[in-house]
Amino acid sequence: MTLQQFRYIVEISKHNSISKAASALYVTQPSISKAVQELENDLGITIFNRTNKGVVFTKEGAELLFYAKMLLEQAESVVYHFKKQKTTDLIKFSISSQHYGFAIEAVANLMGYFSERKYELTIHEGKTTEVIDDVYASRSILGILSLTDLNKSFFERYFISNSLVFTPMASLKQHVFLRKEHPLANFQSITLEQLKNYPYLTYQKDDMLLHFAEEIINVDNISKLVYLKDRGAMNDLLSNTNGYNLGTGCIVDNHMNPNIISIPLEGSNLIQVGLVKRKDVFLSEELLLYIDFLTAALSKSTPK
Repeated sequence: MTLQQFRYIVEISKHNSISKAASALYVTQPSISKAVQELENDLGITIFNRTNKGVVFTKEGAELLFYAKMLLEQAESVVYHFKKQKTTDLIKFSISSQHYGFAIEAVANLMGYFSERKYELTIHEGKTTEVIDDVYASRSILGILSLTDLNKSFFERYFISNSLVFTPMASLKQHVFLRKEHPLANFQSITLEQLKNYPYLTYQKDDMLLHFAEEIINVDNISKLVYLKDRGAMNDLLSNTNGYNLGTGCIVDNHMNPNIISIPLEGSNLIQVGLVKRKDVFLSEELLLYIDFLTAALSKSTPK
């Protein structure tokens, strides 16, 4: 049982609707429904019944709502009592991520959720090694990255030896990103052979170890190659040229050019997207909330 579950219950009571509560809290309806179900299982009660006119709290649910409001008020009082006003109001943390639109969408949703609060968020985007280095050196408290068959065993050993913890979130088939007008845009799937005459756009350049390879392409065999440092340049070139990029296939509305699509890559292995943190670091409630937003954004953008 968590304070976040209580917040969901209270918000549902305000709107008499799970979907409206989810919208108000910038989370998905399945996330709230799952949290409510877990709370019901923990307590052995039914909190409310769903009807055509909205939710109706049961007798036990109404009692729980009373205690939930009381506990949330007490939690706020404890925070206010033990922290100075300045630090109480300020939410501050750093996150490092590979160039993923869903990670940025989660930040945008977190900003909306904390619109009445003070916050100082730092978002670093970089390669796998940069993300891991940021977390290991405590420049970032959380890292968002992906592992492939090319680097998974190496990084798993690296995580263990450096007291880092990797938590998988999703396994995705590798996709090709390209524009809608690309000559290959109408194919159901694409092979590396079909791509060989088109410019390859990639963030990868500085990693020195073969174990750190993030993609299945050997750049030594590429005749047209463009290295990029930021997601904005990648989106611009993908949407305006016949270049292509390989990745998760996740299309994030409002955070990617609408002219970009993704198509499955034939013969590719799975990409495992997940979170990395130091083993000795405790994630704050705000960071756990960010992870909720991240999970929702990843799920929404995953290729179907």
